[in-house]
Amino acid sequence: MQDRQAAHFKVAVQLMAEPCLWRWEIHDPQRDEVVANSWTAEWMAYESPDEAYRAGSARLRDLVSN
Repeated sequence: MQDRQAAHFKVAVQLMAEPCLWRWEIHDPQRDEVVANSWTAEWMAYESPDEAYRAGSARLRDLVSN
């Protein structure tokens, strides 16, 4: 993700049916693709949408700073 800016990406949170937890996804709207997500990549889910959003935002900062 070199030379990309955080403003280019969007963090979204979704409620999962099983287990009943929240996950984050980072979307690249220009390429219409999911760049990263907490569940399939890291098997991480969160108890609240705010917690998931904070974790997704932190991951986005990590991705664009590398």
